[in-house]
Amino acid sequence: MMLSRIADSLFWIGRYMERADNTARILDVNYHMLLEQPPDTYKLRWDPLIAITGERSRFYKTYEEASSNTAFDFLGYSEENPNSIFQCIMSARENARTIRDRISREMWEDINTLYHKIIRLRDDGGGLSRFCEVVKRGGHRFHGVCDATLARDEGWHFVQSGCVLERAEMTARLLDVHYHQLVDGSAILNEARSHSWMAVLKSVAAYEFYKRQYSQIEPMKVSELLLLDARHPRSIRFNISALQSSLYAISGSVPGTYANEAERLTGKVHERLTYDNIEEIFDQGLHNFLTELQQTCKIVGEQITREYFHYAVAG
Repeated sequence: MMLSRIADSLFWIGRYMERADNTARILDVNYHMLLEQPPDTYKLRWDPLIAITGERSRFYKTYEEASSNTAFDFLGYSEENPNSIFQCIMSARENARTIRDRISREMWEDINTLYHKIIRLRDDGGGLSRFCEVVKRGGHRFHGVCDATLARDEGWHFVQSGCVLERAEMTARLLDVHYHQLVDGSAILNEARSHSWMAVLKSVAAYEFYKRQYSQIEPMKVSELLLLDARHPRSIRFNISALQSSLYAISGSVPGTYANEAERLTGKVHERLTYDNIEEIFDQGLHNFLTELQQTCKIVGEQITREYFHYAVAG
């Protein structure tokens, strides 16, 4: 069993890199949708993006309104936001620096290079679109380098656990926030609703995948893909399944059993995502389902911490 300090750093490298990538995606998609669509067509604007990151309260302590400039400042570089893209990349780099002897040289160089690129963009006044593109490409390289250079041992599975847990939670939050805006919220033009769901799909790189299967964009079908599809790498089911596999690999458990609370909770969620259909979830209330899912992801992260990293979780 590896040292808890090393496992902790690997897990959080995965989470921080995935968090930076996810935030860059939603920023970039919203920016381009606002540029490309007429003002009365694309309705979501910037406030929901702040809500998706879970930092709405912190944002409005500093800014009076959400705009492209304030959202980019807060989600991109802000030192006041511990989950800004720059802060996440800086934290990932610091974690990687402390365990350089336990990761591949390529992995360290990749994270370090991305960090310095982001600093240069900040100092040179690089715009939002260029910034997001660098971060997204950095996320792709990170996953490729990890897959190509890390042994499939406990370390790799801790990185994977961090990545897929973060991705599942972010997809649930993205779907929930947009669902309220587009289904439960005030009536808007059908065209506007369609463009907004298109933004949801593009935010998780699933637009082309969706269009190959359906001719029209419908909220229930979008929700089904993002929740229950076992094939797309950003669906919640796909990522919970990957999390379960990595947790089993770390503990040595076999399918159908569990060694700790994180595995038990992950198994419960996976069973429901496998056997429930989207009609049942909608009948029971999509918002409640997504809220419970986000809370479970939070608890799973805390239980992984308690089981493997050996320090108290802040309340």
